[in-house]
Amino acid sequence: MQTRFLCVSLLFVGLIGGSQAQSLKPDFKTQLKLGKEAAAELRKKEKVLPASDQRVKHLTMLGSKIIATIPASELKARPYEFTFEVIESKEINAFALPGGPVFFYTGLLEKLKTTDELLGILGHELTHVRGEHWAKMVEDQQGKGLLVGVLSEIFKVGRTGRTVANIALTLDGLKYSRNYEYAADKGGFDIESRLGYNPQGMANVFQMFLDLKGKGGDPEILKTHPDDKKRIQRIQDMIKKSGKTFPAEVRLPWVTNERLK
Repeated sequence: MQTRFLCVSLLFVGLIGGSQAQSLKPDFKTQLKLGKEAAAELRKKEKVLPASDQRVKHLTMLGSKIIATIPASELKARPYEFTFEVIESKEINAFALPGGPVFFYTGLLEKLKTTDELLGILGHELTHVRGEHWAKMVEDQQGKGLLVGVLSEIFKVGRTGRTVANIALTLDGLKYSRNYEYAADKGGFDIESRLGYNPQGMANVFQMFLDLKGKGGDPEILKTHPDDKKRIQRIQDMIKKSGKTFPAEVRLPWVTNERLK
């Protein structure tokens, strides 16, 4: 999904352009440090819901289930520091920062109906973190003079971030982003399947995005992403290829039965 980059984005550029310039790809320690700094900056600028909120509890519960599936060898090599938080905002968005901080917006949660939909998005975002997609995009684009564009592309600058980095994205950067988005979709599918949820939930989310587009909406989460119709088809193809019969989707705790109709 789309990620927002705040004023700390300039610090990212400075650090990568300097100390990391020779090694190209920021190492995990650097990713973790910068992700934590960006998360701290975000918490200062946005209204983050308390851990006692039902939506935060549910998101954290799902995050814990995903973390439990990560191999011990991976956690030893890359000791992620996952956090799961919800920002009160009408913006339809969700993202994960390098190293583990994850943020969902209430604007997106209000559009979702089932835990399967939420888990698909969360699995997608954690795949970005585990795949080190931000660091790889930096590595891919180093030497091309596109670092700020890359940061904006990976973290999908929103209203706050545009005050810092309103950079036009390049076609090359967009291509890389789409590749990583498809990889993250596959990761979300695998997580849903492994944990016994229905990956149709992911397809439902993409259909919801299409419906928003049809109504003339322009949510942050839709920008520069692969075509939603193609993403829906890819999920449907993965479901068919799996040969599995998945369980019925489960209503989110805060969603009324009326909303499911």
